[in-house]
Amino acid sequence: MDGLIQWGLEVVRWIQTFRSPLLDQFFLTINFLGDEEFYLLFFPLIFWCFHKAVGYRLAFLFLFSAWVNAFLKNVFAAPRPHDVDPKLYAPIKTTGYGIPSGHTQGTLVTWGNLATQLRRPLWWALAIVIPLGVGIGRMYLGDHFPQDVIAGALIGIVLVAGYAAFEPGVAAWLNARASLALKLVLATLVPLALAIVFLDTAAVPLGALLGFGIGLVLEEKYVRFEPRGAWWKQVLKFAIGIAIALGLRLGLKPLLGDVAAMNFVRYAIIGAWMSLGAPWVFVQSKLAGKA
Repeated sequence: MDGLIQWGLEVVRWIQTFRSPLLDQFFLTINFLGDEEFYLLFFPLIFWCFHKAVGYRLAFLFLFSAWVNAFLKNVFAAPRPHDVDPKLYAPIKTTGYGIPSGHTQGTLVTWGNLATQLRRPLWWALAIVIPLGVGIGRMYLGDHFPQDVIAGALIGIVLVAGYAAFEPGVAAWLNARASLALKLVLATLVPLALAIVFLDTAAVPLGALLGFGIGLVLEEKYVRFEPRGAWWKQVLKFAIGIAIALGLRLGLKPLLGDVAAMNFVRYAIIGAWMSLGAPWVFVQSKLAGKA
């Protein structure tokens, strides 16, 4: 393991020999595409304003992928480059364990899933270029070794391929045979079972998975909002929805505390707002019609 870390450290040092103010800003900017704040804006935009099914398929896969990443980080408990060599350029200095790279895995899962759903050359190109740029950036910024990035990419590819293969059959079975009660039970038990296996640093995606899943089941039964609409309605929908989501994210933190169990609860509330609360508000305010 020490030999692998030393090899990875040499690769990171070599990448950082190309440093310049322009590249510093470029990689800091592209790094945002793997941050929680980006996903908090991007997923609702797709779900609320463009295509519900594309949005919730992406959300389910991404949140499960985030749990897998957090679980594996805890298993390997590997350091980051700036932990090993404090002299490295590391403007962000992400805390926690290194392998696998969450930014690389998350961007590959996100853009890879969109490519498998939309099946257009542009989306396939984005599914290659964005994770590649983010992965290189994670090494350039001193946050990950090359083995972290490679592991994150491989795990992301496996998850995207497996989801593309099995999700259509599972979804067809749920729609054809599963009752409302069974859907609610599954939406509740799956995140709770994963939480029993590992919670800690996975509390945020698991809480969001619980709230979003339960909310989606109820939304499809009782609300059934239509995401398409006039441009000004789309702008208002997104502005209102995100403002309340961010308010919940920031406002509930001091009330509930910043521990794993409370983060689980906080993000369950945010997830339910995104899949059920916001669509209900959109329909009631005539910003969205019913499908």
